[in-house]
Amino acid sequence: MTAPFLSLAQIRNRLILTARVILRDHEPGADARCPICRTPDCPVATAARDVIDAAEEVQQRSTATEPTTPDRDDPQQAG
Repeated sequence: MTAPFLSLAQIRNRLILTARVILRDHEPGADARCPICRTPDCPVATAARDVIDAAEEVQQRSTATEPTTPDRDDPQQAG
């Protein structure tokens, strides 16, 4: 599927899946260095972690709803 037909949740899920694959590929070896970048603090893995953290933060914010209190100035509608 192409992007115009994806929901925001599907785009978020694909971002998370891609970031997880990147983290798997850039997992530090026995010498504590990235096998691809050969650096101890891999910037690609850091970016992937940031993407996952941001996507999870957005998900938590969107599912956390605060209870609404009725406004005393609004007239009650009869249903």
